[in-house]
Amino acid sequence: MLVIYGSMEVLELKTGKLILLSLLLGIVLALVSTVRFETVSIPDLVVTKYGFPLFWLHHQTISIAGSIDLWSFEWLNFIIDFVFWFVVSVLIVLVLQKYRKK
Repeated sequence: MLVIYGSMEVLELKTGKLILLSLLLGIVLALVSTVRFETVSIPDLVVTKYGFPLFWLHHQTISIAGSIDLWSFEWLNFIIDFVFWFVVSVLIVLVLQKYRKK
């Protein structure tokens, strides 16, 4: 038999909203992190790397064969980046929630 107390139900709802909000904010922050970029330019190679704290998107425009337009995506770096931003967003939401109650 499942008994749900009123305060427990509210707590679970708040926790669910917290996780959902943090997931959405983590995805948005990970995608917004592409505004940080670094261009690596050496003879016969130009690559622009996007992402923060890890680079997870690469755009190669010049190679030894000439001009190209090659995009590459690093899944592992993106997942680590997302987890980083998810943790940051959980902390932001918790701090905002704490100060909102006062």
